[in-house]
Amino acid sequence: MLDYIEWLSTIEEEPELDGAGKLLAPVFAELLYDRKVKTIYEWCCGPAWIGLWLLEQGICQELVVSDINKKAIDCVRRTINRHNYPVRSYLSDNLKGIPEHEKFDIIVANPPNYVNIQEDHPMGFLRYDLRPSDIDWKIHRDFYNNIRKHMHKESDMYISEVEPYKKEVWLMGKLYDKRETEPIKDFKEMLSANELNLNSVETYTMNQEIEMAILDISLDIRI
Repeated sequence: MLDYIEWLSTIEEEPELDGAGKLLAPVFAELLYDRKVKTIYEWCCGPAWIGLWLLEQGICQELVVSDINKKAIDCVRRTINRHNYPVRSYLSDNLKGIPEHEKFDIIVANPPNYVNIQEDHPMGFLRYDLRPSDIDWKIHRDFYNNIRKHMHKESDMYISEVEPYKKEVWLMGKLYDKRETEPIKDFKEMLSANELNLNSVETYTMNQEIEMAILDISLDIRI
C-alpha cells in the first residue's frame, strides 16, 4: 500500500482547488481508523483528498463526493479513472444535485470555515473565494437544513472547522475573520433546528496561529 505522500502524487488536482483538504486527510484517517462502513460522503470535496484517502485506507467500501466547482469534479473523475475507485461524483450546489436515494454511513467535510473575512486584511480578497468563505454561514445552514434525508439512524458526520470557540481569528498579526458570536453557538443552533446532535469536538493545531476542530455529529436519537 502506498504511503500518504506517494499516494498524493496520484491524485488529480489544481492549485486553485486546495482548501487544505490535502493537509487534513491524514487527520480524518487517524480519527476514523477503526471504522468500517459501506458509504462515506465528502461534502465540499474539492479534489476529494479526504474521502479518497479514507477509501484507500479501507475505511469505506465506496465513496460519494460533491462540489459546486466543475474543475473539482473533473479532477475527481480523472482520479477515479486512474485508480478505478468505486466513487460516485456529483456536480452540486450544496446538496441540491444529489439524488434523494443516496444514503451515507459517514459524512466528512472541510467546508468553507470563515464567516466574515475582513476585506482590509492582506488576504481579504478571499472573502469572495468559496474555498474559505461562507458569508453569514449560508452554506452551512443550507447543508444542515437538508442533510438528514441522506442519513441513516446510525450515520455520523465529522466536519472540520476553524477556531469554533473564538469570535476573532487573527492571521499574520491582523484580524482576518470577525464573528458576531462564537461559531460553535451558531453550529449548535443549526444542529438543534434540524434534530441533529453534537457529540464531541476534537481539537488539534495545524500551525501556531490557528486551532482546528472536527465536530462529531449524529442524528438526535431522542426524537
